Amino acid sequence: MADKDKLTYWELRAVRNEQKAHDDANRKVELITRAYLRSQSYLNQQVSNIYKRYFDNGNYTAAQAEEIMNTVVSPTELVTLRALAKNITDSQSKKQVADYLSTLAAKGRITRLEELRAKSYIVVKQAASVEVEHSTGLYTKVIQDAWNQAAAEKIIGDVTKDVQLYEKGYVAELDKTKRQIRIADPETGKKITTVNAVPEKKVTEFKQLSTRYVQKALDERWHGKNYSQRIWDNTDKLADRLQELFTAQQMSGMSEHDMAQAIEKEFGAGIYNAKRLIRTEANYFHNKTKLDSWKKRNVQEYQLVAVLDKRTSQICRRMDGKVFKVDDAEVGTDYPPFHPNCRTVSVIHFANSSYTGTRNANNPNTGKKFKISQDATYRDWERMINE
Repeated sequence: MADKDKLTYWELRAVRNEQKAHDDANRKVELITRAYLRSQSYLNQQVSNIYKRYFDNGNYTAAQAEEIMNTVVSPTELVTLRALAKNITDSQSKKQVADYLSTLAAKGRITRLEELRAKSYIVVKQAASVEVEHSTGLYTKVIQDAWNQAAAEKIIGDVTKDVQLYEKGYVAELDKTKRQIRIADPETGKKITTVNAVPEKKVTEFKQLSTRYVQKALDERWHGKNYSQRIWDNTDKLADRLQELFTAQQMSGMSEHDMAQAIEKEFGAGIYNAKRLIRTEANYFHNKTKLDSWKKRNVQEYQLVAVLDKRTSQICRRMDGKVFKVDDAEVGTDYPPFHPNCRTVSVIHFANSSYTGTRNANNPNTGKKFKISQDATYRDWERMINE
């Protein structure tokens, strides 16, 4: 990432706000990961119990394993399965599990294999429920914060166009009581100056505006689905892959250790998909909300700022530094996110703005930092490090 001490004001705000959303997402990722690992641990224990009881000596044929796994279990096990599902709070996940168990109960008999598959389905949906809950809370906060940030950016931009303060990354804060902008040094917190602000709407209205907007934003689909539908799809696929492991042929042909590794691999993929989804969706909600807020406040243009390192995607390298019209912005085409795990940020762009300067960039070949013009692009940086 370009050195934050040498960003222009708008880039500094965008990078810090984007980082805040990213940090919030990472905290939720930890909680969601724990939910997946709890489900994995429970399922491993259930499989281990079966192996230790029936397959420990490894001498069973597929036919013998099939006979064992097709043994009918006690009808009380259905009660156990329903109790296992009680802590699922997400309505859709709860419905999916209820439908699954109803279908199972209608058969009149439950085999040991069906019981194991049911447990795998339920614990995956437990993880899905946790993921939906934490994702919804995160995205609600991201939307509210982004709306307020974009509104404040417009106000600050309108009233500080002639103030040359941001070469060192000074921080501007809005005083809601005095309707003033306080400019401070980020290192010492010392006030540099204050500027009177006359917003087009009261600052106290920003949160109300975002609250009315938030549910519609959460329900909105992009690339055909909203975030909760993606969670359900991902966990459905994880449940399907786990159930493919639990066949008589697979269990007779795999040791307990091999099966545990296979389960770990599938949950690892599920965790990766959950991480990628929450980070991408948080980026989407952050940027889309800013865009909507800019449109409401008649911001004309925005600029794209890519991360200056080797992990930056080809599309983000091409987009770095480009300026586009707010009214023409289209997510995924000329507005981030451009791809899963996208790190490119959009910044408010004022024509003839005096907020220009330099930013520091890293040279991966030497490990040293160097100054680069603020209007230099990723391609300019790439040429410099290879000269």
